[in-house]
Amino acid sequence: MSQAAVTGATYGVELLYDRPYDLTDPRFVEGLRVACPDAEIRAGDGPIVVFHKDVPIKLADRTICAQTGILGTSAPVHLDELEPALSQSRAWPEARATVSGATHRLLVTDLMSSSLDAALRLDVFQRALAAIVRLTRPLAISWVAAGKLVDPAAFLEVMASPDPVERVVLALNVRLFQVGNRPGECVMDTLGLGALMLPDLQIHFVKLDPNAVAHQLFNSALYLFQKGDVIEDEQTIDGVPAGTKWRCQHEDALVGPKRIVIDLDPGPPYAAGNRSHPAPS
Repeated sequence: MSQAAVTGATYGVELLYDRPYDLTDPRFVEGLRVACPDAEIRAGDGPIVVFHKDVPIKLADRTICAQTGILGTSAPVHLDELEPALSQSRAWPEARATVSGATHRLLVTDLMSSSLDAALRLDVFQRALAAIVRLTRPLAISWVAAGKLVDPAAFLEVMASPDPVERVVLALNVRLFQVGNRPGECVMDTLGLGALMLPDLQIHFVKLDPNAVAHQLFNSALYLFQKGDVIEDEQTIDGVPAGTKWRCQHEDALVGPKRIVIDLDPGPPYAAGNRSHPAPS
């Protein structure tokens, strides 16, 4: 097994609103109970916790279950904090205008779930989140783990789809960064796998079509999500242009957040950065 990602203890999103919400409203708790019939809902003066009794987790001395925490906060919404995510939310062009009216936030996070298989962990979290979104109708979902803003209506539409791949798409982002003062030089990476205890991917390149690179990165990220951290150092995967190979190496991410990624080396003449390549024979 290759070196593991360094993040993933908790997984969460922030829901953004243009009005106050009331988690003490009995109708909210009752709505959660209806939406999550196999779960136990505990509500009091603090966070609301959804105990997913149908998802047991065995510890050395006891068995617990996966949990989802819902935590209200009085922290104000500062739009400048959302700027990095807004700049990488290309799938939702209206995101900036939508969140300009945000005044309140609600944190939804999983608890005690980091040992779960990534697919099961994400499924449990997304199902609980869908119930919360339906009940509270936020303006936007700040998908912190993926560094992007998600349209709540689009999220609920995907959750109603029978295609599980569409749900994975929600939790992944492919980001593009131009390297300053170096025309044509780019770093592209995925964000979203690290929070699920898997390595993201990155590539530092020139002279490649960013759209083709993004497509290849997403397909590779989906493979890692489905199979786990199975790509070994020095192994190669299919690259672009067709017929080329990208060499893999687990490394620290070039762009934050801090995490372990699989760096993809496209080789000459496409590689950028400080790389060493064998001389052509």
